[in-house]
Parts: sequence; structure tokens; C-alpha cells
Amino acid sequence: MLAGRPRAPLALAMWAVGFTATASQVLVIRELLVVFHGNELFLGIIFGTWLLLGAVGSYAARTRAERSPKPLSAFMALQICVGVSPLASVLALRSFRYVLGIPAGELLGIGYVAITSLIVLAPISLLDGALFPFGCRALAEVARKEEVSARVYLYQSFGALLAGLALVVYLLHYLAPVEIAMVIFLVNLGAVASLLAAVPTFPVARYTSLALLLVTGLGLFTPGPRWLERKSAELFWYEYSLVETRQSVYSHLAVIQDKEQYTFFANGAPYATSPVPEALIEELAHFPLLFHRGPERVAVIGGGGAGLLTEVMKYPLQEIHYAEQDSLVIEQFRRLPTALTEQELTDRRLRIHLREGRLFLRTTGTRYDMILMNLPVASTLSLNRYYTVEFFGLASARLREGGILALRLPGSDTLLSDGMRQLNARIYASLKAVFPHVRIFIGDQNIFIASGDAGVTSLGADALVQRWRSQGIRTALMHERYIRYKTDARRFRQMEQEIVADGNVAVNSDSNPKGAIDGMLLLSSVVSPRMGRVLETVHRIPAGYYLGSAIALILGAAAIQVRRRGELFLLYAVASTGFASMLLSILLVFSFQIYFGHVYHYIGLLTSLFMLGSGAGAWWAMKGRPIPLLTIELGMTTVTAAAYLFVWLGPEAEYARWMIAALMTAAASLPAFSIPWP
Repeated sequence: MLAGRPRAPLALAMWAVGFTATASQVLVIRELLVVFHGNELFLGIIFGTWLLLGAVGSYAARTRAERSPKPLSAFMALQICVGVSPLASVLALRSFRYVLGIPAGELLGIGYVAITSLIVLAPISLLDGALFPFGCRALAEVARKEEVSARVYLYQSFGALLAGLALVVYLLHYLAPVEIAMVIFLVNLGAVASLLAAVPTFPVARYTSLALLLVTGLGLFTPGPRWLERKSAELFWYEYSLVETRQSVYSHLAVIQDKEQYTFFANGAPYATSPVPEALIEELAHFPLLFHRGPERVAVIGGGGAGLLTEVMKYPLQEIHYAEQDSLVIEQFRRLPTALTEQELTDRRLRIHLREGRLFLRTTGTRYDMILMNLPVASTLSLNRYYTVEFFGLASARLREGGILALRLPGSDTLLSDGMRQLNARIYASLKAVFPHVRIFIGDQNIFIASGDAGVTSLGADALVQRWRSQGIRTALMHERYIRYKTDARRFRQMEQEIVADGNVAVNSDSNPKGAIDGMLLLSSVVSPRMGRVLETVHRIPAGYYLGSAIALILGAAAIQVRRRGELFLLYAVASTGFASMLLSILLVFSFQIYFGHVYHYIGLLTSLFMLGSGAGAWWAMKGRPIPLLTIELGMTTVTAAAYLFVWLGPEAEYARWMIAALMTAAASLPAFSIPWP
């Protein structure tokens, strides 16, 4: 159909396919992280599902593409369908809780993750996979060259890179998810329109697509997309009165209202309530402050607004520093004011730092009398990075002499479950690796107070009560009898010993985030006990068993290759290289989250770097410059060793971002070198 005509429209269509694949992947992943409360450990399931379905779609469409008399027509039809799929997936994700009767905010098990990912990703992934063989067939009619598949892959990789840049630079900053989905549809519709313009045999379709392109483009500037965004969000929060939703580069924020009470959510998990705050927040503020003789400067990391800051401000402090990386969180407190938040934000002692907590401590030159951490349980890599020995060491370096670090973990004043005991023991061991003195207040939440001052472990109830009286503070929960109750060693000694007695617990670190596993196991035991038991069993299997199984598999494959050389050998080599590449890429994504904590923002760019590497490999192969397979395998081994060294060293400097980018690109390019592109 395009013979004798420039193939630029077809190349543009290939770019649009690559753009759609990456943009849709990022859009759906961000929505899935909202549904599953930001647990990036599910990214492996999501990426695996995406690739599997893409391979199925490509394989299923291969024969049809080879036999199709009109491959270009089929390609254009598929491209229109894949352009609509992201919007359909977003709407499906936001409605599935309503359909299944699951309230927003309720934690879901790993089974829901797998099934939901499969259903939501299926339309996009299958269609995206099917587009590849049809694109190759359509391009073959124009190019008449042997390296058609490599050229298609190269075009799509270029489009993927453009998508990553567009998302990070503009789309995620200024557009809502529904609007981004409409932009994706516009990109595909524009590509199809350019193809139709080059094909004289489709005049009706050409004018129809141009009219649809014009209507959709103008529709972006009407209230329609925002209305659909709002209605779909209300469907997600169907049991509540939704006040607003905002999409920041760091998270999806939502506010619901019950009478006069606001509840603030980030990625589906609550982080603040106002004007009546969580009652137990008083423990986190007052117990640590009572242990310090005369605090002047306090830093708050995590959920400080709507409660914790109010309690801290009851003391005669000189400065209160509040680290919050997401400016939209502060904007929401100001846009939806209550007496509680207004008092906090107008206090002259408050200094707000719009920085991520670890970056704030690493870059500030200020030293503090106290650092208060108000963060959820370490069930994700992003949260776990605040409970590692590296973070505790960083906090210790920012404390004055006699300074205190305080945090809280899930607990019980009657019986600690195995999961609670393991998590608390892990964090206690990590604190003890940095601070010589650690004290625990047992309760529905366990308060950990760590310091270089022996007073935190020796100060008794009488001294604490005396300090409480001298402050003259009025609270809803804290009073003299409560302080004596919480410091009664006879009442809580047994449960405290369950936490501190196990000296064999490994510490939680950036390079070995055992705390995140403990947190995930604890939540799984509550949300899905059966799946929690399965995960716990898998977790207890020694690493040597996995290593031994991998070695046995490799030796078995090698033995088969010795007996049957040829195609099987090449298949194993290519498959193993691709497996290592994907595994390494996921490891690098996790490393990015561990060291920088906002993969939610940069997931598009990281995915684009992967596609850039794949495209570079395809371009090199397309030029007819073969690289020996042994060289490729040695390169993959070198990249893996470099990634291991990077994770082991745990760099936190700015150059670490560039190291991850380089490793991600290299990890993706090597498998492409090994593919015998037709």
C-alpha cells in the first residue's frame, strides 16, 4: 500500500507504538501502586505479567501477520485499539473495588495483585505484542530489507525513550491520569491519520480519523477529562465522601470527609486526620521529649502535620524542622484548613523543608536535640530505607550530644505475634548497632527511644512524672498515671525481653532490606493469612537452596547442550541472557527506590532507559556487526558484577543516579545484541 511512498508515516506509527507501550506501562503501574498501597515489591509481578502477555500477543499474531493480505490495515486497527486501552485500564482499576465490594484503604493480598495485574494489563500488553509482527510485515512491504524486525524494534525503542522523557518532564507534573491516557490515544490517532494520508485507498477512513483527532484534541481543553477523572476517583472511593484527589510526581493524594473530619491518603494509605488526630500520636511526641533535659531544636520526618507537630509545639522549643518531600501535602493542609492544621502551619518556630527525609538529613548542616520519625511500618522498600542502620547512622550524626531518635512500630500490650516480634527485634538490633542505649515502651504501638545518653534507659517513672508536671501540658491521653503505667517494668518486662533477647537477628540495611520483608510478612498475615504463611515458608528457605537449585539447573542445561548442540544451545544462551537482563533491571529499579525513595516519579525514565539499551542493541545488530555470543555473555556477567558492587557499596551521592542509568541501559542492550534479527 505504501510502496513507492516515503516510509516516514510508518516509522512515526512505530514510534507511537513504543511511546504507548512505555507511557501506558508507567500510567498503569502508578495506578496499581495506588490500589496496592505503594508496595513496589509488586513491580516484579507487574513487569513479568506485562512481558508474558506481550510475548503471547506477538506469538499469537505471528501467523496471522504472515498470511494477512492487508497487514497495514490490521496494523492501523490494532493501533487504534491499543490507543484506547490505557484509558480503559485506568477506569477498570478504579472501579474494581466497587465491583467486588472492597472498600478503598483496605489492604489486599498478593493473589489480588496477580489477578488484577493480569486482567488490567491484558488488553494493552496483548495488543502491543500483536502490533510487532504486523508492523514488521507492513514495513517489509516498504523497506524490502532483511533487518525489518530490528528496524521496528529500534523505532519502538525510540518512541519509548520519548515517552519516558515526556512523562518525567511534563505529563506527570501537569496532567491527571485520565488526561495522560487521552494524550496516548491522541498520539496513536495522529500516527494512524498520517498513515491514512499516505494511502489513497482509504479516503473515508482518512477524513474520519482526522475529524476524530480534531475532536479529541480539542476535548483535552474542555472540562470533560477532569470530569471523568473526578467521577472515576469517586468510584474508587465509593464508600466515602471524596473531597479531592491530586496527582503529584511522588504519589497519588486523596482527601475524604466524614462530617467535620478530614482523612488524608497517599497512594491509598492514610497518613493524617484532622481536626481530631490519632490519639496515640501523643506517645510518640511526649515520651521522647520527656527524656531530654532541655530540647531546643527538633526535626520531624514523616507525617508531622495534623497532630504530631501540635504536640511538639506544646514545649518551649526554639525551632521545629519538618521534612516533607511532597509540596502538595502541605498545599492540601492549607487548602483544607482546620483549627489544628492552621495552628501548626502558622507557628513561627516551624521550618518546612520540601525534601525527602534522608536527603534532608544528609544535606542539612543543622544538629538537633531530637529527631521524631512518624512513618508507617516498613512494608515497602521506600519505607524500609528509614529503618536501616545506614539511616540510623545518618540520624546519629545529625544529633547533638545527648540527642534522641524516636520512632514507633506495631505492637501489643498483651501478646506479640511472631511477625510483630520479628519486625520489632530487627529494628531494635539495627538501632543497637548505632546507638548504645535503646528503650522500648510497649503498647498497641511500641515506642523506640535511642540515644548516646544512658539516661534514656535509667530514667524512672518518678523523674518522668516530675518533668511532666513542670511542663504543665494538657493532652487527651497522656497524664501522670498513664506515664507510670507505661513505665511499669514488671508489667511489660516479658514482652520487652521477647524483642531484645534474640541476639542472632540480622540488622536491617539498605543492601539487605530484611525489614521490608518482615513488614510485608506482617501485613500479609493480617490481610491474607494463607498467603502470609506461604511467603513466610519461602522466606525461611536458606539462600543456599536457591543458589544450589540455580546451579543444578545450569549444569543440567549444559549437559543437554553437550548432547544436543545447535538450536537448543542458542535458545538457552539467548533466553538466559534475557532472563538475567530483566532480573538485573528489576534489581536496579529496587536499588533506585532504596537509595532515592521516589521510583514512583522516575519509573517512566527507568523503563525508557531499558528500551534505549534494547534499541541500541537492535541498531548495532541491524548494521550487520555481529558480536560473538561469548563476548555478550561476558559483558552480561560484568554488568551483573558491577550492579552487585554498586548495591553492596550503597552509594548515596548524586553520581549514583547516573550509575543506575548506565547499568540499566547496558543490561537491556546486551540481550538485543544476542538476538539474530531477521
